[in-house]
Amino acid sequence: MKTMDQKIEKPEKIFLLLSCIFISLSIFLMPIARVPDEKSHARMAWGILYEKTDNSFQWQKIDNTRGEIDTEAYNQLFSQKVDFSNEKFKISLPPKRIMQLPQLFGMLLGRVIYPSVGVMITLGRIFNALFYILMMYFIIKYLKYGKTALMFISLLPIMIQQSASLSYDVMNFVAITGFFAILSNLSIEKILTRKYVILLLISAIGLYITKMNNLILLFLLLTLNLRLPEKFCTINRWIDNSEKVVKKYKYIFLFSAMILLLAFSIFYLKDKGGITNFAQVMLNTILDNNLNPHLNTYLTTGMFGYLGMFDFQIPMWLIFIDIAVLTMLLMKNEPYELNKGYGMLSGWMLPFQAIIIIGGMYFAWTPVVLGEDALISQGAQGRYFVPFLIYLVPLFISCKEKMTVIFKEKSIIRLTVITIIVNFSLMVYLILLTYWFPLQEAEWLINFREWIGG
Repeated sequence: MKTMDQKIEKPEKIFLLLSCIFISLSIFLMPIARVPDEKSHARMAWGILYEKTDNSFQWQKIDNTRGEIDTEAYNQLFSQKVDFSNEKFKISLPPKRIMQLPQLFGMLLGRVIYPSVGVMITLGRIFNALFYILMMYFIIKYLKYGKTALMFISLLPIMIQQSASLSYDVMNFVAITGFFAILSNLSIEKILTRKYVILLLISAIGLYITKMNNLILLFLLLTLNLRLPEKFCTINRWIDNSEKVVKKYKYIFLFSAMILLLAFSIFYLKDKGGITNFAQVMLNTILDNNLNPHLNTYLTTGMFGYLGMFDFQIPMWLIFIDIAVLTMLLMKNEPYELNKGYGMLSGWMLPFQAIIIIGGMYFAWTPVVLGEDALISQGAQGRYFVPFLIYLVPLFISCKEKMTVIFKEKSIIRLTVITIIVNFSLMVYLILLTYWFPLQEAEWLINFREWIGG
């Protein structure tokens, strides 16, 4: 019985069970095109095989009106066939489009089964969800540490929503956490075998295909004290000597790296308002909710559950609980020792990536919505930062002599599962009241009691 309990309580098994149930329900409960950019993702996926022309189907025109769903019009999305006879076949698969392949396969199958918008997008959602569930199951299983934390992060309401849509956030999440899984093994085994070289090459390609800023994660490899197999002993001796030099002059190297980063920033920003202006924009965006009304919504709440077409939010009291549970999982005692350099740099990845993403949006998206010379950045959303939460795990492990918390494994697993279930239950509750029964939102319980009483 004990062995059976241990098998059931494995994080990857729990993830597989809960994700299959929750994501499947979300696929059908969340209305078509009520997830951010789902119409754009449909168009991009379809564009892999069919060129966009004046006569092709206009995915961007799918109705995504906020608020109550018009059930009659919504049913037509599933019943009304689309004429694809004017589609112009032309394969276009640049590296970035690979993120849309799971969705495309589902949409093509949907077209064969019944060529309606609703059926095709639903099948695209299903294929995207299958990719997410299977990949995250194996990633969690492959991890050396942080299994329960990644299970929890992967089942936050925002990730359930995105994995049940056509979003390419799915492949981005898989690429970032997949690289972390490789890091977790290398940080323990320390030997860069042929297997790990192949895995790292595949992972680096995945990081590049998803988002360029993900490639910064590769710098973590420099902190792992890796060695080659014994037959490369000459190279290993050279690595040993190099590490001794770096350790001896580490503060000089660190200072030099900071100077180079500052010089690059000044050079890059000199024609974009200057580094002082950029620093002011970042401070305004990240620290001042009066100047940036998106700070507590899109950026912060968005990491946990700013859902639908930004129509409803998971309540803050539940987000506080989520943060508390996640913190406990990050501080969970792990039977490994990790060096401080790896732990510190890994921990910095979350804020550093957030700055890069927010800064990138300042130049790419903010001028479109706020014009030039705006003093805040808009366009970034909290869901962009979620995959990097797992990179906090090495920080806590490397400092575990100062901040480790010991829990009974069964108790922390139960607490995590209960929190995930509460998160999803409230998510479903809000989806139903926001989109399907908005007229009942304020008085549904009163009306239900009156209906029972006749």
